[in-house]
Order: sequence, then structure tokens, then C-alpha cells
Amino acid sequence: MDIPLNQFVAISGRSGSGKSSLAMGILFSEGSRRYLESLSTYTQNRMGKDTAAEVDSVQYIPAAIALKQRPATPGERSTLGSISELANITRLIFSRLGSPVCPNGHRMAPSLAIAQAMNAAEKPGEHHNQGQLTCPVCGVHFTAFSAEDFSFNSTGARPTCHGTGQVRELDEQKLIKDENLSIKDGAVASWHLPGRNFMPSIAQTLGVRIDVPYKDLSDKEKQIVLHGEKKLYPVDFHTSTGRVYHSDGSLYENAYDAVTDSLANVKSQATLKKLNKFYHFSICPTCHGSRLNPALLKQTVDGQNIVQVSNLPLGKLEGWASQTFSSLPKNMTKLAKTLFQNLTGTLRPILELGLDYLTMSRPGASLSTGRYNGYNWLKQSGPRLPVFFMCWTNHPLDYTRITFGALSKSFDN
Repeated sequence: MDIPLNQFVAISGRSGSGKSSLAMGILFSEGSRRYLESLSTYTQNRMGKDTAAEVDSVQYIPAAIALKQRPATPGERSTLGSISELANITRLIFSRLGSPVCPNGHRMAPSLAIAQAMNAAEKPGEHHNQGQLTCPVCGVHFTAFSAEDFSFNSTGARPTCHGTGQVRELDEQKLIKDENLSIKDGAVASWHLPGRNFMPSIAQTLGVRIDVPYKDLSDKEKQIVLHGEKKLYPVDFHTSTGRVYHSDGSLYENAYDAVTDSLANVKSQATLKKLNKFYHFSICPTCHGSRLNPALLKQTVDGQNIVQVSNLPLGKLEGWASQTFSSLPKNMTKLAKTLFQNLTGTLRPILELGLDYLTMSRPGASLSTGRYNGYNWLKQSGPRLPVFFMCWTNHPLDYTRITFGALSKSFDN
């Protein structure tokens, strides 16, 4: 089989005819394997080696990248800014070019001294100044905010919501599926979570009737179901065939613990989505959804705090950068030019996709597959690697338009 390079190639066929096996199992697999073989042994061991495709030979195949048909859903803490690294650059801009406010409320103009203090403080092993600033009005010494401080995934997170912008509270009404059902018939919704199907047996051992409607249980029985002590109990488990298995110690998790313990060990977005159904969410009363400690919002760049800049349409960021650049002291222009070049360079692929109306604060999970994959394509194809690429979609007006638009831009460049 001959497949031309430097062209769009579509692989078609009936379901099960081997389209994915050819495109991903052979072409992509072999291209990525050969690319990894060109790297150092250390890198290969860290990334893992792929096995060779089960064919006689694959000739002249270039390095390959692939975009998944259904990429992993970004987590609840992900935003377009964090996915694209725009947020990292913006935090650096606020740390180096920002106008801080001292503890007594006096605003300091941006200066090279502030930038140098923060640069020294963030370098490992250096303790000069340690980010310490002196207010020119009142003389108070204080520590300026570092780039890391402006991250809601790190030290900048508001403790109330842990940087999510929301507070969650378990809803007892959601823990109990239906009060008219018995526990045996599934009244306790959280005991349907993986690994909790034997909780009714332990509850029965503790004196809870599991064969009567939940609404008819006594207050003591409901207390055991909702708040019973988490510990090991000896239990006899009865099977459907009449056999009895004894356990000297089975861990009991009440209806609340079943959710919180599952949340502590969650490893997939699908599971997290199921667990979130047990919670009531509301906007954080202290950060009002910004995710950041309110003290950080006092520091501004060109009169705007980092939340306001994160909420700007991406199409307006270059204007903000240009205006900020023109307002800075002349001795800061070299530093500012480097920072803003990084910003515009990272921003350009996103604008090329026609996504100028989005914001850095846009939740990553709300991005469509087309937009997410389109951006990843441009990001990965920066070195202009020749690629085998396959697109499957049920949403051609979104996914195909954006993805092939990105391909066209890449080849044009």
C-alpha cells in the first residue's frame, strides 16, 4: 500500500474494516516509535517504548503525532489559560511589571527594582532581598507577590474554596435516592459507588433494618446510615445461593463517608462527575468565583488586576499588552518586550483558530472537542513535523472546520 506524503489522506470504510488499525495501530504507532528511538536512552526509558507494528515493513514514514478522537476531559481546575500556558506568562507579567500596594495602602509604581527583587527571590539558592520591597511613602518593608503567588493552583488559592471558585457541600437529600425504597432495594445512593455494595450488610449487623422503607427507619437507624462510625466490624455475608461468608473485619463507610472517601481517591473525570452529583455547589463567598486570595487583586498592571485581565476576550490581550508597554519606564522596556513577545507568541495559535472571543478564565472542560484538538494540533505541530492525522467526528461544523482550519494555517506558515 502506498500512501502519499504532504497531502490530506482520508481513510474510509465500513465499521470494523480496520481504519483505526491502519491509521493509529500501524502508521502513527510506527512513526512515533521511530521518533522515540532517535532520542537518548534515558528519555526512551522515561517515556516508554512502543512495540513495532505487526507488518512486514513500513518505509519512509516520518515522525508522527496524533490527536485523540475523544481527548481526556480537562479537570475542574483547568482553564484555557492554564491549558495554553497563557496564565503562566500572565502571572509572570503581574509579578514583574505589576504595581503593588504596601500593607498601609500606598501604591507603588512599577519599576525595575521591583522586577529584580522578585527575580532574585524566585531563583533557587538566592536570598538577596527575598522579594522584599520598601514603600517610598511610609517606609514599611513587605514581600511582593511572586508569579507563583498569582496561581489559584498554588499559593494564591483562596483557602475557602481551595482555588476552585466554588464551595461544595454534601447534600443529604442526594445521598438518599428514594425514602420509599428500602436499603436492600437501593435507598442509599452513595452505597451504589464502586466498592460499597456490601454496606447494607454491615448496617444490618449494626441493627439497621434494611428491608423496610427508609422513611420508616428510627432516628437511631438513620444516624447509623448517615453518620455511623468508620471502623472494622465482623460481618456475615449472605449470598443469593444461601451460603454464608464470615468476615472478621469489614470497613463500614456511612452514606457521607462513601462519597468523601471516593472523592479523595478519584482518578478519572467520569468518576468525579458522578461524585459531584452528591454535592451542592455555590460561588465562594470570599473570592466571589475568582479563585484567588483577594489580597492579590490589589496588584495591577495598567490599572487592571489579574482577574480582570483573565476575563478579557483573547482578542483584546494584545491591545492590553501594547498599552501596558507604552506606560512603563524606559528601563523596563527590554524586560517587558520579552514577556509580551512570549504572550503574543502563545496567543497567536489560539487567535488563528478564530477563538478571539474566549477568555483565559474559560473552564477547560467547557471547550468543545474541536476547539481543544484544534489548539493542540497547532501547539504540537510547532516544529512543522510531517504528520499522519485522522479525524473522526459527529460534529463536522465544529470539529472539522476548526481542526482543518488549523491544518491550513500550519501549512501556510
